[in-house]
Amino acid sequence: MCFDALAAGSKTFTIPVIEILGIGKDVQSPQDDYSKRYAAANAVAYAKELLQVMQNNLIRSVEKMAGTENIVSPQADPSLPLFQLHQYPNYGKAVLLVISTENKGKRKILEEAFRERAPKDGTMHVITVPVASDVGEQPYNNAGAIGAYNRISNALTCLDTAEHRKNLAAKGIGTVIVASIESYIQTENIDRPTDYGIIVLHNATTCNTAVRVSSGVTVPFEYVNRARRFGYEGDQNQGRVTVGQILAANVPGLDKGDWHAVLAERSRYDLLKDAIREMQIPW
Repeated sequence: MCFDALAAGSKTFTIPVIEILGIGKDVQSPQDDYSKRYAAANAVAYAKELLQVMQNNLIRSVEKMAGTENIVSPQADPSLPLFQLHQYPNYGKAVLLVISTENKGKRKILEEAFRERAPKDGTMHVITVPVASDVGEQPYNNAGAIGAYNRISNALTCLDTAEHRKNLAAKGIGTVIVASIESYIQTENIDRPTDYGIIVLHNATTCNTAVRVSSGVTVPFEYVNRARRFGYEGDQNQGRVTVGQILAANVPGLDKGDWHAVLAERSRYDLLKDAIREMQIPW
């Protein structure tokens, strides 16, 4: 292994090598001392990660990973802070379901659950208001509940616009319900890291809220540790890289969004559906 901050392929080696280039912040700027140090630091950081991957032997096949993890019982449903009160005028009897995520799988199961159980004498409209969870790409421990709470709070804020108010009136909305699902890895007070999902349904009209944690799927320690080495968004429970991304990068053919279907032989979305079925929707 060798390092080069300036050029590749300029040297001839008699043994197999990996040449790691250091990239500065701005390729247009001259190669001053700062940019050289920055490039060298980048190269060293990448080399360190590469060596750790090789030593951890994370590369595996889907066949070898199939059925190696377990489905475990849900955690206790957490208590959430009260949501800020948002006053929406009553324009009729229709229900507006606001889904606060762009994840297609989560959007699908939420909409299906609401349509299956919607009051027969009412009309339901569904919109997606994708908002940030503010807890990083990979929440750990209590950041899961915080992320679900933040999504609903951020979606409610987005609804407080003249455009959305016009839509409420045009559709005859009398009830606004905001739904969020946040997946997270539990590492504290547990024998093995476990991926859970927390579902929060908040009726912004009546201020009633329902919370449920899904069954979980255990995760190999080494993949969680690798994800955590990519750093955090200011808090150690707010990871920058998901465990699913690490699994998919090291197990060719694995779905980063639903690795559960292979490791535990049960889809993440089936576990979430089971949890939603057990909830009382706050109509």
